[in-house]
Amino acid sequence: MTPSEKHNKTNFIVNKKLCNFIAEKFLRKFYDKEGNEISQNKYAAMCGLSSSTISKIKTEEGYDLPISTIYNICRQENYSLKKLFSEFEQTYGKNFPI
Repeated sequence: MTPSEKHNKTNFIVNKKLCNFIAEKFLRKFYDKEGNEISQNKYAAMCGLSSSTISKIKTEEGYDLPISTIYNICRQENYSLKKLFSEFEQTYGKNFPI
């Protein structure tokens, strides 16, 4: 495997785990600021995202998640990027072996 192929495989693993982590943390049930359960469509709109983006994140295989999408979800959840990535790192570690 070439170094480029190794990086691509590692990136795929990181994206998959990050999507799964975010989905588990924020995207199983959706709530508005008052704590009322809402639809995925309404939640997506509140985040400034499409409902299909939320659906992609929730798939087991995940997708190539832009930082802006992560930021929009964190902003909606009143959650800092620092805290999210710190928890992600505590859960999965710093290195992803191939």
